[in-house]
Amino acid sequence: MNYFLSQSDTIEIHCWNEEAVVVEETKSMLKGSFETITENNLTIFKGNKALNVVTHLLSNNVNIEGEIKWFSIFLSKNSTTIFHSEHWGMEFFAPNVNVNEKDIAFIKSVMPIETNFNQYK
Repeated sequence: MNYFLSQSDTIEIHCWNEEAVVVEETKSMLKGSFETITENNLTIFKGNKALNVVTHLLSNNVNIEGEIKWFSIFLSKNSTTIFHSEHWGMEFFAPNVNVNEKDIAFIKSVMPIETNFNQYK
């Protein structure tokens, strides 16, 4: 995630409302600096990238089962999504980056061995 955080300017986090502990922790971490939207069964946090948020996302990001705490994370640059993680980190997409062979090699090097890697051009 750090690779794409360095390229982004906006962060959006989705949590299921039933995950009350994660929702409250995220609200506390963001300290009102992000817009909070509650729709359907989701709480959505969206705002500009800030150092304290990046630090939290990189250092305090998994639950006791080893899954990413948040259901979805979207990273954008200039309103274009460049990375999103879904289903508690089980899936991720980098839909709008101009990836060169060096970037592809890096991404593959940090992915678990059993991960399916699909590239569409």
